[in-house]
Amino acid sequence: MKRVVDVFKNRGRELVWTYVIHLHNDAEFHPGQLDFEVEALRLSQVDKRGAENELSAKVRLNT
Repeated sequence: MKRVVDVFKNRGRELVWTYVIHLHNDAEFHPGQLDFEVEALRLSQVDKRGAENELSAKVRLNT
């Protein structure tokens, strides 16, 4: 399952980066919106997009 997730700076809601997240799901794991947002925030830390406490993520629902 894939979702587009935007990462924002908490102050001013400035768009920092957009990720296309692909979480493999099977019979035991069906990812929800929060799973995609958590993965985008994890990737933003790996990519050094900003401090963890300054970023938030939101799944695009209409894509």
